[in-house]
Amino acid sequence: MGISAGGRTPTLTELRTIEVSELPIPVPGDGELLVKLRATGVCGTDLHLYESDWGFMPVVLGHDAVGEVVGSGQRVVIDPAISCGACGACRAGRRSACTEYKFLGLTAPGTFSQYLTLPKTNVIPIPDSLSDEAGTVLEPICVALHLQERLQRVVSTDSQVLIVGGGPIGIVAARVLMLAGYEVTVVENVESRRTRVRSWGIECLAPEDMKPSRSENGARPVAVETSSSISGAEFAMAWVGIGGVIAVIGAPALQIRLGDTISIAS
Repeated sequence: MGISAGGRTPTLTELRTIEVSELPIPVPGDGELLVKLRATGVCGTDLHLYESDWGFMPVVLGHDAVGEVVGSGQRVVIDPAISCGACGACRAGRRSACTEYKFLGLTAPGTFSQYLTLPKTNVIPIPDSLSDEAGTVLEPICVALHLQERLQRVVSTDSQVLIVGGGPIGIVAARVLMLAGYEVTVVENVESRRTRVRSWGIECLAPEDMKPSRSENGARPVAVETSSSISGAEFAMAWVGIGGVIAVIGAPALQIRLGDTISIAS
């Protein structure tokens, strides 16, 4: 699972500092492909890494991308979660618990580079009808689909769902859950973002306009934290109340004491 970057490569070397270098084009090993990047999105995670030290520098950012396989020219979307496929966790279907887990743009070079060597299992062909730019949104859509799959294990579509944060991930998560039959509201501080969320046909309110959660017919309320802010995580916990369900997609720097967790879960 040796992920190597090559060509024109921008590296985040310290906070708010990116240095561009020209690296040799890497040679793929057994079971790997060399991919030339065609388009990559800028995720909120990339912005957080640029602004605050998460302990991953130096690193090449980026993980939402479309590229083409060098040699064949096949356009592909990239799965940024790299796992060995052989350990106990991988065999049990829990790739994120892989003993050799890597994630592009965090613990492995990311898609802001010009070239990457990647496992064959992490590149998925896409049709000509899908543009490069549209393809960069497939990874966030998969995040939302994973959220839906996990929620369906613990709650029904009778549950009221609150999405905390009206950014791209919040919008995608809301639309996917709405298509699955959930009643969804987004809470967002910024008026311009609320307007954008509503343009997608999603109810969006300011925090002060939110009504308390409700539990009808035993359905537990669900809060999905996408803002990566401490205030957003605290709002989510307060809103769902005792016995509610919280799904964390963002990465808020929030410390939760065991006593708090017991109170929330009881």
